[in-house]
Amino acid sequence: MHQVKRFILRPCKFYGLKGRSSVTRLSTRAALKQKSGQNASRGVEPVIKYANTAGRKDAPRVINIPNQESGEDRLLEIIFLRDSCACHLCVDSSTSQKLFDSADIPLNIDVQDLHSLPDGGVQITWNNDVPCYYPHTSTYSSRFLSDYQCINNRIRFSHNFPSRIPWDNALIMKKNAVFTYEEFISSDAVLWEGLNHLHCYGLLFIESIPSDASAIERIASRIGTLRNTFYGATWDVRSVPSAKNVAYTSQYLGFHMDLLYMADPPGLQILHTMKASTYGGESLFSDGLQAYHRAIEEASESLGALHNFQITYRYKNDGQWYQHNRPTVENPTGFTGTGYEIPNTRKPEMEINWSPPFQGPLEVDIGRELVLKKDETSTGVSCLRNYIHAAKRFKTFLEADNAVFETRMEQGTCVVFDNRRILHARKAFSSSSVRWLRGAYLDKDPFKSRLRILNGKFGRPDL
Repeated sequence: MHQVKRFILRPCKFYGLKGRSSVTRLSTRAALKQKSGQNASRGVEPVIKYANTAGRKDAPRVINIPNQESGEDRLLEIIFLRDSCACHLCVDSSTSQKLFDSADIPLNIDVQDLHSLPDGGVQITWNNDVPCYYPHTSTYSSRFLSDYQCINNRIRFSHNFPSRIPWDNALIMKKNAVFTYEEFISSDAVLWEGLNHLHCYGLLFIESIPSDASAIERIASRIGTLRNTFYGATWDVRSVPSAKNVAYTSQYLGFHMDLLYMADPPGLQILHTMKASTYGGESLFSDGLQAYHRAIEEASESLGALHNFQITYRYKNDGQWYQHNRPTVENPTGFTGTGYEIPNTRKPEMEINWSPPFQGPLEVDIGRELVLKKDETSTGVSCLRNYIHAAKRFKTFLEADNAVFETRMEQGTCVVFDNRRILHARKAFSSSSVRWLRGAYLDKDPFKSRLRILNGKFGRPDL
């Protein structure tokens, strides 16, 4: 059993956001500092206080559990703590699935008893608990409380990834990582290093790959599950007569991302060079996050158009018709609450969409806000003009010489890159040359799952 220490629940005053009724707050830093001087020899016992509401029935009831190491407040709502209980009665030990509904938690749930644990965690016995659970006691480790004490910690814990790092040519030339096929396939430690690098920079190279058409499948299986599309689970890129895709020609292929005309484009792309052209065909890469970072620095008034204006992407050929509208920059799908201040380029789910070769006629905001007077002069704001202005600047940042990483993909070399961040292009090559790449797509979720597991095993590197 845990050795526990009992503390008295004593509310103190806290004032909420401007204009709102006051609620009770737990202020402990001063007490901790004062106590640290008196008890330096034996350490400071945390002062745990329960915060009652004051004057508002709907005000959140919270518990403040000071961090013993830093003295920082760890302020968590009671309902959240009850909902997060992971004991065997609340989460099935075999399936890891939750055994009660969040909607079953009474809004008037309360704390009956509260104890501090030696590791800095807390043990809570509930009153007015979920039906059929009373009496129930929940235990929370110090690590859990720290992981969930603020929005930034929650993001780091739930994603368990290092920050993404925007790059230009100078930085990626220094940081670019190349792994051998053998070590990538056989070593989990190398896989851990490689996948973290892929997450941070969006780009990863593997060399010394056997001239085997199925090698790409073995590489993909180390990362996640192959994504099957109308191209197949794997596919070949080589020039053919009457090509149905510009990639299957020998001409220059501009910067783009793949399959943006689908509702859920693949997150990762793999290209394995089976045969390299004798002249030309160099691969070009540019970081969409870096281009967006530059746009932010410029603080252009038209920057919002990259977030708001919907571009129509279309593939209508060879018996297929795929089409989808999306903005150039998509914000994270989660963690959008007030006070979320992580820089835009490091947001865990921010995605870039740029694929001019696969654009169709625009469908959204091409005249709705344009108001004309009787003399047919414009009095409104053209969304399309704003977007074109912003897109011109974004393209300039994408294609600047100092933004582009150029490399020649020799036979036996493979590149893995983030298809929702990194733009790729290809120089023209001689039509008499043989250039053959094997390709595959993967979704982000299996990749993230593998990366979380590896970071749990080896730790999260500071890249």
